[in-house]
Amino acid sequence: MSKLYASLLVAHVLVATLGLGSIAAVAIVAATARRVERGSTGALIWIGPLLRCSALSLAAMMATGILLDRTVAGAFSAAWWFRGAALLLVATGVLQAQARRAVRRGIAKEDAGVLRIVERIAYGMCALIAVIAALMEVKPF
Repeated sequence: MSKLYASLLVAHVLVATLGLGSIAAVAIVAATARRVERGSTGALIWIGPLLRCSALSLAAMMATGILLDRTVAGAFSAAWWFRGAALLLVATGVLQAQARRAVRRGIAKEDAGVLRIVERIAYGMCALIAVIAALMEVKPF
């Protein structure tokens, strides 16, 4: 294993754990704020930076994944598990954009009702990330 590959793998894992953990935080904050029902629109202000962090982390995950594939001369991109994981990462990015849009709409209209939407989207993103992690570890096909 080359030093470049090892360094990229460490970066990939760090971004996955530290950066994408903010998506779980979004789900927890949205669920808690929705259940408490006071200051719910205030929670949207805190969710915004968490979603920005996760957007950067998703981009970093894609970048480090592509670089890892390049260091092994494209061997990963030939495997279906890698392609599936990449598509799921793109789907996670689409959900993330929807969550950010909902938060902006909720802040602009002072509508705490978007917390349920943001919560569901965030839990959906968590599920997709769990499937991606399973694909990366199991490499079923």
